[in-house]
Amino acid sequence: MDFDLFLTSPRWEILQIIAEKPTSPIEIAEKLNTTVSYISQNLKLLDAANLLNREKTGAVEKGKPRTLFSLKNELFYLTLLSKNKSEKRLVSLNNHHKTILSIWSIKDPELHYYFEKFYWKIEDDLDETEGVFIETTEKFPRFLIISESKKLKTKVEAISKKFEKEIDYLFITKSQIKRINHEFLNPLYDPLDIFQELKGGLDKKDG
Repeated sequence: MDFDLFLTSPRWEILQIIAEKPTSPIEIAEKLNTTVSYISQNLKLLDAANLLNREKTGAVEKGKPRTLFSLKNELFYLTLLSKNKSEKRLVSLNNHHKTILSIWSIKDPELHYYFEKFYWKIEDDLDETEGVFIETTEKFPRFLIISESKKLKTKVEAISKKFEKEIDYLFITKSQIKRINHEFLNPLYDPLDIFQELKGGLDKKDG
């Protein structure tokens, strides 16, 4: 399958909506300002390509969604063009891929290596945190670490002093990170689904 051609409008827009949360054809049609039949035709193509899960809601009332669609798998479409190799292929995402991609979303590519290295140095201490994010609202991106662990703060401070490049970081609470626009956050480690909560994908909780 030629993924470039397959994921043209409106199929790409449909997948973007479904990626946010399980969605019905009616809801998708309303968001894209088109007909339910047109959306249903494209959902059938996406389903045939094994990209979707479908779930019956059990609703029988008129106007209530009877079927919800969600992503079957989280995917990364890799396009590589270099002197030594060129290829396009789909990669099934795991947590490691997501972390790397979040770091690669930093606009300055020269920072990627240093942010990766800094993160891997604290990887063994992630259970001391409620989440680790990259914030991009400042002129220079920085780590946001949701933790009150004195042990981790001491370790990060020691790493920072010995690090070959200055990396900005801030220890904050869960309630403080909720005040930041999610558009400026890239999750690296998010076991509590804080990012989804900030986007409105989960019921808000006190924290």
